[in-house]
Amino acid sequence: MASAKSELSQTLQDITHAKLRELSRKQEIFLSHKATTLQTVQALDSKIERLAALSNGLKTCFGIPVVNGRMIRGHTSNHERLEITLANIDRFLKQAQYDPSISPSIMQRWQQSLLSNLEMQTLKYEFATLFGQLTMEWLSTKKGPPPDDDVSMSEEPEQLPGAEKLESRKQWEDAVFTPLELDTDEIELLLSELFQNPSKDAKDIRVAFKELQRKVQVFEESLTYSRLFSASTLRWTISGLMASDLLTEEKRTVLKDFLNNAIILDELSDVLNMRMTALDAWSWGTEVPIEQRRQLNGTYNIYMHEDLIQAIFLQYLGVKWSVFFKSAFTEFRKASGVWKSPGSNIPEIDKSRREFFLGYRSPKHSVQSTREKIYQKGYFVSQLLDYEEQDRSLDQGEEEADFAQFSAAQVPMQTAASQSYGRKRTKQTARKSTTVWPKKERCRSRGAAVFFEEEAGVDEGEDSDDDYDTDNGREVFNPKNPMDAKQNLLHLLATDILIKTQLEGELTCFRSKYDSLNPDLSHATIHAVLGFFGVSEKWLGFFQRFLKAPLKFIDDPHAEPRQRQRGTPGAHVLSDVFGESILFCLDFMINQKTEGELLWRVHDDFWFWSSNHQTCVTAWNAIQRFNKTMGISLDPLKTGTAQVQHKATKSPTSLDPALPPGQVRWGMLYLNPDSGHFEIDQQMVDSHVEELNRQLKDQVRSVFGWIQAWNSYATTFFTSNFGKPANCFGRKHVDMMLATHERIQRVVFSLDAEGGKSDVSVIQFLRDIICQRFNITSVPDGYFFLPIELGGLELSSPFIQLVGLRDSLIEDPTTLLDKFLEAERDAYASAKVRYEQRLNSTQHAAIHNQGFYPDDAHTFISFEEYIRYRELLGYGFTGELKEVYEKLLQRPEQQHIECDPNGAVFRELNQLSGHQNLRGIKSNWRNMDAYWKWVAELYGQEIIDRFGGFNIVDPGLLPIGMVSLFRSGRIQWQE
Repeated sequence: MASAKSELSQTLQDITHAKLRELSRKQEIFLSHKATTLQTVQALDSKIERLAALSNGLKTCFGIPVVNGRMIRGHTSNHERLEITLANIDRFLKQAQYDPSISPSIMQRWQQSLLSNLEMQTLKYEFATLFGQLTMEWLSTKKGPPPDDDVSMSEEPEQLPGAEKLESRKQWEDAVFTPLELDTDEIELLLSELFQNPSKDAKDIRVAFKELQRKVQVFEESLTYSRLFSASTLRWTISGLMASDLLTEEKRTVLKDFLNNAIILDELSDVLNMRMTALDAWSWGTEVPIEQRRQLNGTYNIYMHEDLIQAIFLQYLGVKWSVFFKSAFTEFRKASGVWKSPGSNIPEIDKSRREFFLGYRSPKHSVQSTREKIYQKGYFVSQLLDYEEQDRSLDQGEEEADFAQFSAAQVPMQTAASQSYGRKRTKQTARKSTTVWPKKERCRSRGAAVFFEEEAGVDEGEDSDDDYDTDNGREVFNPKNPMDAKQNLLHLLATDILIKTQLEGELTCFRSKYDSLNPDLSHATIHAVLGFFGVSEKWLGFFQRFLKAPLKFIDDPHAEPRQRQRGTPGAHVLSDVFGESILFCLDFMINQKTEGELLWRVHDDFWFWSSNHQTCVTAWNAIQRFNKTMGISLDPLKTGTAQVQHKATKSPTSLDPALPPGQVRWGMLYLNPDSGHFEIDQQMVDSHVEELNRQLKDQVRSVFGWIQAWNSYATTFFTSNFGKPANCFGRKHVDMMLATHERIQRVVFSLDAEGGKSDVSVIQFLRDIICQRFNITSVPDGYFFLPIELGGLELSSPFIQLVGLRDSLIEDPTTLLDKFLEAERDAYASAKVRYEQRLNSTQHAAIHNQGFYPDDAHTFISFEEYIRYRELLGYGFTGELKEVYEKLLQRPEQQHIECDPNGAVFRELNQLSGHQNLRGIKSNWRNMDAYWKWVAELYGQEIIDRFGGFNIVDPGLLPIGMVSLFRSGRIQWQE
């Protein structure tokens, strides 16, 4: 039986064939009428007669009906403006027969206008045919070497990566099919120290953890209801499953049919409810087929091919457990006296003195409170789901570049390192967080704060992230997917480097990633941790059966299935539940050991930094103990430490040998400890350019396939791995990104056959291919960039987005700190003046016996005491550190291109108002995003001059919508 994907491909091919035949027929008729019209016109001498013949010929060419010598308007949907022009010219010609003031030049302009309509329609037919030919080329392309006479980008010999794939598979098999024996008593001991410490200070933790265990029991009881599955629950279950990396395109197509069929959903609900009641008897069956596939970043994933009903069942249970544990862990973290914060370490005497001299300053409006909100909303067990319908979108190409592929100390790539990253999802808008931050009780002493409250701007209301009031600022609170969260981590670290090196002299940071966490995770560890949390034997038994799947590679049909002994199945929500539950213990452990510092973690990737060098050592030692106990290890090639110091630091701290060696890296960036900036590793870029060339060469037989690969690799992948621009990076970082993109394109396209330089660009390369294959010599630049819905090729440009952001960035972020230091000095001086003016007031004397009254009440606090808690407290002046922190984290807004409302581009955009399913370039200028506004203004006039509007291909001539749908599928990267 043909697969669903091949059936869709064949259907698209059949539709395109039919439309091409009809297009060819219409084009032939048009060209025949055009030739006849031009011959007739050339045979006439009178300008008026020639114009009349040309007008009549156009009516025939465009199928505009004429009855009794009069044109009947409104019968052609695409030629309304031409009908108006023809009707007017017919009447003008009547005037010209009698009126000698109608000059030959006017009639020449009329003639030129009519001839241009003929040429534009000729061009539209030509490019409609080209679009159809490109579609057929794409659908019929099979893998294989490109023809010898094709345009080539390089003459480098193709390398065979078969050995790498085999080695990767061997390492995966060695890990997955070999059990890891651990001392579970040590795990129990570690967890008991964390959650059941008998000391008096840990009472709040014990109470909160007991409540967590109680919630586990209640949740399990909720899963015993007889009708858990229904049509409504299946809709969100199937939607989430379709968005995962678990399914093939064929199975996604089948699930789409399920969603549209209420009878199937009802029957499926019955089957799954029966399966739920027999949970104790659940199994995988005799075998689960698995497949190894290459990813864009060069690593390999292992994919399971379980049957659809099994996949839906496991997706539902995974989501339910994920949402539950996210809620339970969050309530544990929010419980009073459990999660530490540096703000709680301020001595009471210091609080009293500050309140006396300065008035009350809320810790809610501080750098630390903002930092903790960002952590809580974007990083706390972030791989778990907030709600059942939640989805995290990833575009094709949004993958982290793997440094291990290009390290000087390169080791064979482990298949599961990529697998452990979790589910990569198709785009869907995530629901915004609605968390309300609880109001905390405050102990207020009655002192000078009595008359400072109004000036201090005390806010007694609930604290939330609403004060972080820009859309770009809010992104750091609500990263839409794990990749976005990692981009934000770079901004958070870069911001703290700027602040802490300037104000405290230095910052130490380490970053690491677990080495194949999902495939290497011990089943004993999973069992011990979940059991400690209160999961029952019934569910522990189910989880063990889920883990111990009988696996068999589909390319090895004669092999016997082998039972998994270690690790978790990739791309399953339950696997995320296991991993996050274990690493939640690490998060809490670091918080407790470092007195409230944060381990910034996105699943298996974590970062830690502090201005206190010893705190970093403490955190690293705790991680080492945790890893040894849980039987998990770190990837040495993704582990490193950096120490950044201010140039004026008098006594710099030397790096403790306990901290891990290596660079702090992410994507194609590394943290330069000398400059304190993230910089692009150009050697790593060069390695990926070689891989880009190889992948493009594999796709060169199809223009559409080549562009799809180019957009994902050259634009999305590179741009994502250069780090998203933000104020903390400054304008210099965007300039570095632009220069690197320019270099990439010059390397890919600027070497001719003899190795010399040439002026070939991406559009010239594609133009040459189109000329060679389809004999079209004049292709406008805009054709390559316009969206498919308008008949363009939708080539993506990395330069437009970056140039549009560049001038919105702060050129030098250190200037913000310079201004802060000035504002801080001014605020201190103002506070001192205000205090001294009230020093002898009756109000000041009256408070002497009402509360705390320091011995040095007649001397205002020193500047050193005033700035002691810059990050932990709000100071209440304009330009305070919290404002600087938030400003540095902001991502720039696109500077929008303007459009003349009286110009041709604006006018022709309005002509698109009747078109359906437009993306990118739309009829309403305000509804277009900045990228497409740029494209419309940059290339619009050229397209209008050539085609008479933005429609390169008239709607209906070709299955453009189906092409757009089919092209949205995933790319199979060459191995």
